[in-house]
Amino acid sequence: MANANVWSRRIMTGSQCQEARLRLGWSTRMLANKAGVPWYAVMNLDYGTGDVDPAIVDALARAFRQAGLELR
Repeated sequence: MANANVWSRRIMTGSQCQEARLRLGWSTRMLANKAGVPWYAVMNLDYGTGDVDPAIVDALARAFRQAGLELR
């Protein structure tokens, strides 16, 4: 699992997060809820307006994977 976490940090950009979220029809708050992270962290990643902890990126990637969406 550690390799998957490192992989997700390396490749998930804000635009990828936003695109994946929209493909699933999720709002920023819904993604935050599913990932167990603050909604503003999702906004920061989506729009590049602040630093995002790698653990949060991992949680977001995990939420996408659990919904059946793999990031490329």
